[in-house]
Amino acid sequence: MKVVVVVASQTGRTARMADAVAEGARDAGAEASVLRAEDAGPEHLESADAVVLGSGVHMGGMESSMRAFFERVAHLWMQGSLVGKLGAAFVSAGAGARGGAELTLLGLLANLAEHGMLLVPMHNRLEGFESAGCHWGPVAWTNPRNGQAGPTSDHLAACRAHGRWVAEQVARMGAG
Repeated sequence: MKVVVVVASQTGRTARMADAVAEGARDAGAEASVLRAEDAGPEHLESADAVVLGSGVHMGGMESSMRAFFERVAHLWMQGSLVGKLGAAFVSAGAGARGGAELTLLGLLANLAEHGMLLVPMHNRLEGFESAGCHWGPVAWTNPRNGQAGPTSDHLAACRAHGRWVAEQVARMGAG
């Protein structure tokens, strides 16, 4: 089972989350790789059983490199190449009450759904949900809260748990 994590990260914070998601997927027995959005192509998505997208939040939306990635792989929609694969998302957001995190998660998931992928949300029983969870996926707050900028160890634990959960669902689907 193969999980591909595609990440748009200008500061490296979201990339740290991507590494934690991949680590969690590996803990569940998946082959997991992390690719920057600018380096990922259609072949990476077609070879994966699950795709997990991560982006920093900029002005209430995803980073421009993630938007460009979607445009590069848009032809897969015409071919139906991703129908039935699993998809999930995570984000890092800066200042503000929610910092556009939920909107960005919904935007990422909407792109996956457009391709006919089955979405894997973050349920409230996963480790780290209380501090970094949103039912759409993990969120790290990168502005300092209580003196510590994210992603914190709690944020990364939530990412690992979510990556593990995604890989477990891939295994469950493969088992019939």
